[in-house]
Amino acid sequence: MITHISADRAGELRVLADAGFTAARREVNVEVNLDETLANIGDASLPAGVVAISAADADMDHLRLLDDALRGDIPGTGGWRSTPEEFAEETLDARAFNPATYLAAVKQDTGEYIGLVRIWMNRSGPRIGMFGVLRAYRRRGIALALLARCLVATRDIGHRTATSEYDEKNEASGALFQRIGARQTGSTMEFAAGPLTA
Repeated sequence: MITHISADRAGELRVLADAGFTAARREVNVEVNLDETLANIGDASLPAGVVAISAADADMDHLRLLDDALRGDIPGTGGWRSTPEEFAEETLDARAFNPATYLAAVKQDTGEYIGLVRIWMNRSGPRIGMFGVLRAYRRRGIALALLARCLVATRDIGHRTATSEYDEKNEASGALFQRIGARQTGSTMEFAAGPLTA
């Protein structure tokens, strides 16, 4: 069993620990001001030979396999695998899906899917759900270029801010959020019942 609780609720954290739950990880909650963030990103563009496509136009199998591969590098999601049916339902059928805020980076010469950014349009407001690039293609500005496009689309809809969260051990995500000027709004602890195993 897994449960999440705000890290500032000390009394409830003690109750969980006394009940045999073990702290598994901590997520940092952040908020980004779209205007400020886009100014911080600046003129981000995809490298030559790489194009951005909407998830609505993507090959679902390629997009799903990219998603699975990227999750392998995210703390707390290792070993994640989704079925084609699950992935399609959670992507295109999701009420929070917007084709302009879910983009994939694709190599033009090979058709390889190498990166993605998705912002869910939740009732509570936009949430940056995931961003990432395959290891072989990192440090080329791909994630920033995709993120900028998604944030512009989010702002054009009429939003001023977006939220997200990342595992505190995920240094790459932390560095990117710091670079774009994200403001920390809190943190959440994930607890698992029983002792953690390696």
